Amino acid sequence: MARSIFTKGQRVSLQSRVGLSPRTPTEFTVELRLPDNSGRPQYRIRNEEQGHERVEQGSNLELIAPGMDD
Repeated sequence: MARSIFTKGQRVSLQSRVGLSPRTPTEFTVELRLPDNSGRPQYRIRNEEQGHERVEQGSNLELIAPGMDD
């Protein structure tokens, strides 16, 4: 089983935005670790400002360092 690299409440951004609408939010909060997909961790993430939720592979997420834009 793959190791979980993100935990609930962490702020993340998408590493790749290929194929996404320019209106897709750039910052998300990890809501839930989902079951692995072919051995790769995946997460439900949410942007509170726009109410936008999506599922992303952990390999496409990058942790936003605390205090970067606070």
